[in-house]
Amino acid sequence: QVVLDEISELQDAPILVAGFGRYGQIVSRVMLAEGIACTILDHDAEMVEAARSFGYRVFYGDASRLDLLRTAGAASARVLVLAVDDVEQSLKIVDLVHEHFPRLEIVARARDVTHWNQLRDHRVMRVHRELFESSLCTARSVLELLGHSADDALVTTTRFRAHNLELFERLHPHYQDRERMIAVVKQGRQQLEEQMAQERIERAARRRQEEPPA
Repeated sequence: QVVLDEISELQDAPILVAGFGRYGQIVSRVMLAEGIACTILDHDAEMVEAARSFGYRVFYGDASRLDLLRTAGAASARVLVLAVDDVEQSLKIVDLVHEHFPRLEIVARARDVTHWNQLRDHRVMRVHRELFESSLCTARSVLELLGHSADDALVTTTRFRAHNLELFERLHPHYQDRERMIAVVKQGRQQLEEQMAQERIERAARRRQEEPPA
């Protein structure tokens, strides 16, 4: 069993990343590649040791503890990237930040729809579902394999993305009312299908107009 010392020296990076699993790693690597300093905190000792072996400066500690959040620099950081796996832990961290570090902006990972709604209930406005964007990329690849042009596939998935994000905002006030949610989802799906069918007709008409005369 790996035993590590907890973070003990005060940090001052502008970005604080809580959780260095598959999600937090990508966010951190983008920031570091851009030359933006990050304080990375994870409570899994084996994960921390593995990350350090690859040259990453990752601190060991539980971000749901107020004392460790302070040491990690939450009072001076600009953004907290909330990427921990555990739902209850993530909500506890949010509450601590709102109470003790109200100027710290939170960008959070949601594991699923329920977690997304819980984070919104806790006044986190920048919440990203962990599989949403990658699923859209997969859908775009499938459309292209079926013969859709890259541009058309991008338009379709972009339209779906915008619709889905807007639908989530509409659903949030009702997410504990199953019947209401089902009704809103069905209505939204019908509207999207009708809208996209009309757009397909319009795209086909434009292509016919662009075709050279025989």
